[in-house]
Amino acid sequence: MPSTYQYEELPTGKWMRLLKLLSGKSRNQIPTYQREESPTGKRMRLMKLLSGKSHSQMPTYQYEELPTGKWIRLMKLLPGNSDDQIHLELFTAELESAPPYEAISYCWGDPNDQEEILCCGRSMYITRSLYSGLKCFRYPQKTRILWADAVCINQSNDNDKGHQVNMMGDVYDHASTVLVWLGEASTLAAEKAFHLIRKINGYMDSKILESELANNPYEAVVDVPKPETRSQLFQDDSESEALRDFFRRPWFDRLWVLQEVALASSAWVYYGATSISLTEVVQFAFVLIMRPDLQNNFLTGRVGDAFQNVFCTYAKKNTWIQEKSILRHARDYIERSAKPAFQEILDTGRRFGTTKPHDHIYAFLGHPSARAKDGSVGILEADYTLDIEDVYRQLSERLYERDRRLDFLCNVFHYDPSSIEQAQSWAPKYHNGGNRASMYWLGWNVDNSAEMEMFIKVDFHNSMLHGRSLLFDSIATFTETFKEEDFESMSPTPVEICWNLEASFTESMDIDERLRDFRWTMAGGSYTGGEARLQRDFESYCMEKTSSEFCASIQLGNFSSDETSLANGDWKRFESVALIAMAERKFFITKDGRFGLGPSLLQDGDICCVFMGCRMPLIIRPTSTPNHLKVVGPSYIHGVMHGEVVKARVKSLSDLTEITLV
Repeated sequence: MPSTYQYEELPTGKWMRLLKLLSGKSRNQIPTYQREESPTGKRMRLMKLLSGKSHSQMPTYQYEELPTGKWIRLMKLLPGNSDDQIHLELFTAELESAPPYEAISYCWGDPNDQEEILCCGRSMYITRSLYSGLKCFRYPQKTRILWADAVCINQSNDNDKGHQVNMMGDVYDHASTVLVWLGEASTLAAEKAFHLIRKINGYMDSKILESELANNPYEAVVDVPKPETRSQLFQDDSESEALRDFFRRPWFDRLWVLQEVALASSAWVYYGATSISLTEVVQFAFVLIMRPDLQNNFLTGRVGDAFQNVFCTYAKKNTWIQEKSILRHARDYIERSAKPAFQEILDTGRRFGTTKPHDHIYAFLGHPSARAKDGSVGILEADYTLDIEDVYRQLSERLYERDRRLDFLCNVFHYDPSSIEQAQSWAPKYHNGGNRASMYWLGWNVDNSAEMEMFIKVDFHNSMLHGRSLLFDSIATFTETFKEEDFESMSPTPVEICWNLEASFTESMDIDERLRDFRWTMAGGSYTGGEARLQRDFESYCMEKTSSEFCASIQLGNFSSDETSLANGDWKRFESVALIAMAERKFFITKDGRFGLGPSLLQDGDICCVFMGCRMPLIIRPTSTPNHLKVVGPSYIHGVMHGEVVKARVKSLSDLTEITLV
């Protein structure tokens, strides 16, 4: 005989009981009661109703305030089969003493496409993306402890969100593993994509000696011989197509993932139910930066940039990067070269998407370069109640206070003319995207900072920046803005267009010297292997991609008498470097005949300026108010990047002009 039903006390307030009459059910089919944990820790009984029943009439889960200090919420994902409703329980833990947990890195997806789950026996809605991820990660027989931002942070409370965002770096740092969820996919597609990644990585690993990597991993990768035939690696077109689809997943465009995986001790990428180590994915993307011959329209650029500029620059050593020799040595090489500035990290994030512009700053607050000089506190705290323009101004001021430098000016980028006309043209707006690569990290020293530090004078006042500058040249002529696709389809090529502009502007200069300066400008001032390799690759590019008339005009035979030199050149390598340097920029020539690459919005008469305290030359534009100028953007100008013009012209304060950037 079934036991008699026992009533439970109703909650305080206007609550009542309703009866649902189940038709067509025998006594043995009546659903039973299951005990669930309530938010208060008391036990409550929930009736498991018929399959497909909505819980929308259930009470909504209400977050409780976290204790003061480094406390977080963790979820217990309760066991279940693939078709079962998702049940989880939230509990709080002090970060340093929290039980082992795994953190999920995912893309939110459409905020309106939501699924209901049960959190501590109450209703909670999450996006379908996380919902499918939780179903994938759920164990059938045991509980799994996880952290995911949409569940573990009260997204409707800006104070809770700001406090937890300030701890995001620590949350992922303490996780035992980061689970990257790309979304649902067929097992066959995932296996094809991962097979090609492992095949190319295996080819590179087998050809490089550890000693070569220890010396210079970039040159070691570049020097690996090409496969005898392309089909040696690319035998199956369906593998390439599957891999292109893989890198099109929205996760690869998302800003927050940069910090999330950078701090991970271990990280696995789940593409549907199939997984691969993040190390394999990132090595593949990193190699393709230097080996365009292995490229097959895979959208790996953002991942490769993120590895160099973000993943390698966190102080944490014991991460997934250790798993591959190429990545490990690349990180060590980058660390030996220079410590990145916070604004370099932020500039990398411009190519990634986020919901709120504030997150282009707040997503990187866990980076070591975002700390105060003594490392004690962050340079900023996340505050979503502030206007974004106030955040950008505050950040610029704090960077100057900490570093006594104005290198954040190197990251100014305006996407349309109206952006320049707005207030604070000098404060970088990091949510303004664009596909142009940063030149900042190359370590320019246009203001000769070691000898000129006493000439730096800065004053922030009423959204203006006052300082000293050397106005040394102006724009005379320029091309249209180059796009990435121009290097594939444009005829004449971008290189020919730029040289033709030079030929129309100058006549009697030494062609060998001009070509040397021209090559370096096309490469943006940096080339792995130096002058000799740049010349070989440039010549190879000209022979392969440009017209015979162009080759004759630059007297190609005169400075490449050795046919072996041409044979050793790699035209794709030069094209790849030039594309990165020139995309979203204009080539220009100054009135004094200098070559340069500058912002897409530069105009005739714009001024070339060394603003003391900034390591790159700025293109600035006069306004109707004397000595008040707008910042158009930073530039590469050949022949001035190492302080040459400052050393030649600045002997005293009287050689500098005080100007106000507005």
